[in-house]
Amino acid sequence: MQVNWKKLATEIGAVDQYGTYLSLKAIEIILGEDFFAQAVKYSMSLEDGWCLSEGVLRVLRPLGMKHCYNIFKNSHDLEDRRGAVYLMKYVSDRDILNYIPEFLADPDEEIQRAIVQILDQMLFWGEIEHENIIPILESAINHPNKEVRRFAIGEVHGETIHGMDSFIENLADALWDELYRWKRRFKFETIHGFDLSCLPWHGQIKLSFQTSQEDFELSEAYSDECEWYFNTWRLGDLPCDGYKIESVKKWMKMEYEKSGMSLQCLELFLNACATAVKSYAVQNILQEYNLSPDFQVTIFNFNAAKPWKNYYKV
Repeated sequence: MQVNWKKLATEIGAVDQYGTYLSLKAIEIILGEDFFAQAVKYSMSLEDGWCLSEGVLRVLRPLGMKHCYNIFKNSHDLEDRRGAVYLMKYVSDRDILNYIPEFLADPDEEIQRAIVQILDQMLFWGEIEHENIIPILESAINHPNKEVRRFAIGEVHGETIHGMDSFIENLADALWDELYRWKRRFKFETIHGFDLSCLPWHGQIKLSFQTSQEDFELSEAYSDECEWYFNTWRLGDLPCDGYKIESVKKWMKMEYEKSGMSLQCLELFLNACATAVKSYAVQNILQEYNLSPDFQVTIFNFNAAKPWKNYYKV
C-alpha cells in the first residue's frame, strides 16, 4: 500500500508538525473506519483470533476506545453495547474520563458497573491518577447501583487500594502463565501442597510445591518448629520472572510502600492473592497437575504470630 504522505499531512494539518495525536489520526485514516469497527466487533466475539485483534486495539488504545464508544452510542443491540463498554477497559487511555458520566447515566446496570472495572484498570496502568476520578465519583456516592456506590465511597474516602481489582485479575493471569510453565517439568511429580508467598516489602511473589519425594515426613511440612517451612521443600521458592508477574510485583511493592508498609495493606494483598489463586483460571491449571488426595493450598503471613492463618481458607 502506497501512502501519499504529503497529501495526508496536509489533510490532518501535520505538514510541519508531529505528535502522538497526529500520528494516531494518520493511522486511523490509513487503516480506515471499517478496520477498527471490524476489530472491535471481532474482539467482542471471542472467536479464534480475538486475542490478536484486542492486542492491536490495545496498542492503538485511543483509537480502539473511540470505536468502542461509537458502538455504545449508536448500537441498538444491548449485548453489543455492553461488550463495547467492557472492552474499553483494555483499549482506553485517560480520555475515558470524558465518557464515564454517560456510562453512569445509562439505564443498564451492567454498563453502569463497567465503570468500576474501567477506572480500576486505568488506575492500575497509571493512565489516570486518583485525584482525576474524585470529581466524577463524588457525584456517584448516592448512585442507585450498589457496586458503583460502594466503589465510589471507597475511592472518595480512601478506603481502598486503587487498582486492587485489576491487581487480582492480572495476578491470576500471571499465575496461570507461571503454573503452565512449570507443569511439564513436574509431570511425574505427585503434588501434596502448593504455597504462594506474598512479600510486598520485597516486591516478591514466590511459588513452592511440596511433593511426595521429600526428605522429611509430610506431616512435618507445616511444623511450627520450621519457621520458613517452604525452604525445606525440594521444589520451594521457585523463581517467578515472567513479564506479566513482574509488572504485578512492581505495582504491589509500590502500593505497599505508599501505605507506609501498614499491616492493613499487607492484609489486603494477602487476601487478594488468595482471591487470585481461587480464580477459575488458576484452579483449572492446578487440576492439570498430579495432585494427591490430601493436596492443599497455603498463603501465610510469615511475620505474624503462630499458628499462622491460611488466607486461602478464609
